[in-house]
Amino acid sequence: MKEILNEFAHIIKEIESSSNIERYGHKFLKIKLRLVDGSSLRIWEKSFKDCLQRYSYYWLDEVDNQIIGWDNAPHHQDVETFPDHKHVSGRVLPSSDKLIDVLKFISERLR
Repeated sequence: MKEILNEFAHIIKEIESSSNIERYGHKFLKIKLRLVDGSSLRIWEKSFKDCLQRYSYYWLDEVDNQIIGWDNAPHHQDVETFPDHKHVSGRVLPSSDKLIDVLKFISERLR
């Protein structure tokens, strides 16, 4: 994770909070990044034996309104990339983006 965050240091103002818990092969990662424009990225991942099982990456504006959210919660079965999807302007859209893709996307928008 440190390598990914270092690659995008130019858009990260600070790491506001971070926790990384490991138990019985399960890893839970939670990070809140404050970005250079005042927005934030909330990262949550659950892995088992280094295999990503659940995730959510939510990009929020400076007053915590959602800009875009990516996750794999299994509640949008009609999306072709089920369970992976993203939330954009009240719509649920297909997505196969990983964290690196999300950070690249945000980086492009913040130029």
